[in-house]
Amino acid sequence: MQSVVYFSSLSNKNHDSPLNKINKLLNKFNLSAFFDKTKLIAVKIHFGELGNTSFIRPIFLRPVLEELKKLNLKPYLVDTNTLYVGMRTNSVDHLHNASLNGFNYSTLQVPVIIGDGLRGENSIDVNVNLPVLKKVKLAGDIINADAMVVMSHFKGHEISGFGGAIKNISMGCASRQGKLDMHSQTKPVVKQGICTACGQCVSSCQVSAIEIKEKAFITAKCVGCARCIAVCPFEAIKILWNESSESCQKKMAEYAYGTVKSFKSKVIYLNFLLSISPACDCYPGNDKPVTSDIGILCSLDPAAIDKASFDLVMKNAKKDPFHEVYPEISSRICLEHAEKIGLGSTDYQLVEIE
Repeated sequence: MQSVVYFSSLSNKNHDSPLNKINKLLNKFNLSAFFDKTKLIAVKIHFGELGNTSFIRPIFLRPVLEELKKLNLKPYLVDTNTLYVGMRTNSVDHLHNASLNGFNYSTLQVPVIIGDGLRGENSIDVNVNLPVLKKVKLAGDIINADAMVVMSHFKGHEISGFGGAIKNISMGCASRQGKLDMHSQTKPVVKQGICTACGQCVSSCQVSAIEIKEKAFITAKCVGCARCIAVCPFEAIKILWNESSESCQKKMAEYAYGTVKSFKSKVIYLNFLLSISPACDCYPGNDKPVTSDIGILCSLDPAAIDKASFDLVMKNAKKDPFHEVYPEISSRICLEHAEKIGLGSTDYQLVEIE
């Protein structure tokens, strides 16, 4: 059975506000019935690393938040801390970063939170029993919401070829431990040449998995929570980014499945095909777009909206621009696995909305 994906082009001969296009897309769903008996609505967004300018602009969130408020719902903006060390490693820096990028109460009149806690401790295991993973580790203050609206910037990605809705509800909704699970086959390691044996990692480890002789080292007790990465003041604890693209993409699909399962499918997806950069918004900068702006899509199926987004980029660019940037990566693996495990369908009907 085909999934419906609604699409609104940025073509605008009457100079109507693009924000009205978002309203029209959302109004294709009976929102009051969809969000029935729910109150707390997680609006999942990528706040963008400081210095990056290709992430979804905060103004595009306003129509979504206004529609939710009309229904007396309580939306909040949410993202999760990163696995790598940067401006989004802990919630304090992350919230400061979000505010500088325009995601704050004064501009959008909704609370802004980080879903996995101060340093990623707010992690909940969700059983999925899928081909690769038996359980996934998700951000507690995302999956404990009553429903979710996922707003994704569709762009290139160095692991999956492209990133859209599925990336946003997998990597974007995972705790730090979950991100490590997707990206690496091993636990973190201590770079001995950088370590000062200060002991902060030892005192912060919740399972006593770090010991110090001359330098700190991580023992077999490690459960992979990766909190030590955020704690180390010298950035001496590193990730071995050694998971293959194929395996990581399959894990992404299974993490996305766990997120959707947690919400009992009460999730609406919007993909923004604007400023389609060749790499993730996690970088502290961005290259020029791989093709021109296309439009906005909305669906209840994450696989369908990502496939439709990919097809529209191919049509607009008259080639696969992601493959040109990442020729060694097959971007279809994640979609194929998503369909195999029942996350969604790549068979879709595109319905254009004026």
